[in-house]
Amino acid sequence: MRLLARLSAFALAAFIAAPAAAPAAAQASGETLEKVVILSRHGVRAAMSSPERLETATARPWPRFSVPPGHLTANGGTLSTLFGVYYRELYARQGLLAGADCGQVYYWANVTQRTIATAKAMGEGLSPGCAIDVHTVGEGKADPLFEPVKAGVAKPDLALARASVAGRVGGNLGAWSAGHADAIANLDELLMQCDAAPCPKAPGKRRVYDEPAAFLDDADETVGISGPEAFASGITESMLMAWADGHDFAGEGWKGLDEAALLRVFPLHQAEFDLRLRSHEVARTGAGHLASKILATLEAKPGKDAIGGPGTKMVVIVGHDGTLAMLGGLLGMEWVAPGYQPNQIAPGGNLVFERWKRADGARVIRVRYAVQSLSQLREKKPLTLAAPPSASPIFVPGCSEASFDCPIDRFATVVKGAVAR
Repeated sequence: MRLLARLSAFALAAFIAAPAAAPAAAQASGETLEKVVILSRHGVRAAMSSPERLETATARPWPRFSVPPGHLTANGGTLSTLFGVYYRELYARQGLLAGADCGQVYYWANVTQRTIATAKAMGEGLSPGCAIDVHTVGEGKADPLFEPVKAGVAKPDLALARASVAGRVGGNLGAWSAGHADAIANLDELLMQCDAAPCPKAPGKRRVYDEPAAFLDDADETVGISGPEAFASGITESMLMAWADGHDFAGEGWKGLDEAALLRVFPLHQAEFDLRLRSHEVARTGAGHLASKILATLEAKPGKDAIGGPGTKMVVIVGHDGTLAMLGGLLGMEWVAPGYQPNQIAPGGNLVFERWKRADGARVIRVRYAVQSLSQLREKKPLTLAAPPSASPIFVPGCSEASFDCPIDRFATVVKGAVAR
């Protein structure tokens, strides 16, 4: 809490001081930043599975988190605040935010502890000195932005969704999985702590090799997949969370678990995630409503579809990795950050949509993916304009020009076309 207080004090001082140079910078470029929507994954959380469950897949004990499964950790909150401080500095410098007006940023989060806590923590840095009001649909309700099927705003066609996924692998999940043999071996060596895969069998242990790749028949909203990639998805995410939270794997007897080792096993999680959630029909069902709401917010036209009030300059939406994955798949957006797999969504990673008015009067959307590096996460490094997070400009197919500018009317056409059946 002391760290957060110091961060908030620092943020408030810089927030008030920074805008003085912003108008001059805006005039020099002839451009005006008018609106920003940030779609963020929640920050570092505890593993979703218990340590005992995770240890059935590892040869060494699993680090213990100090919060319940799935909850944002204290370090996760600090990291989210650091991101908020960075955005406050950036957008004050660019003239979007000024002074300490607490009505400029609107926060929306899914109804989980980790998403709400992430939005609050981010607001500590982005809206210093303000009461952070995180809007949700309310406990026990399904939010259409994140769970459109449960909320009743989307109806999945599971047969079509499965065809959408199967069509990307030639209908042969086994052949697709065989292409990940090196990553599967790397994960087996890391989890079972042996020098060469396949590691010797150990009684009572689940192994990455145990299940062949196959479609599952019991999926109710998306397409279920089993196999090495699905096995790896949950456990490598838990490993990433523990690493980012600063846990001491070496102290638990682990050998060889470092950033390089994580990079070697990330491909399995990302392959499963990409195939299962970024395939178009899955993404259309899961992110169509969200895309429409983001478009309405960027257009800022009067009506009920925009998120935030008439004076809102920034909207921060906090969801999950699947939220960003499906939106990326829906709009064909691709990104990459150093130390991660293509399209990987690390804790706290976010898609940023900016609406600019250019010197020629055209209004354009600029999109990028921003994320803290593994070392920035683990070491809780402050983010500044001089030491920023990784940022990847995104080319929106069917919209972006060579400059990456996406005219807002064309962006609307792309979104509406992607959402339509």
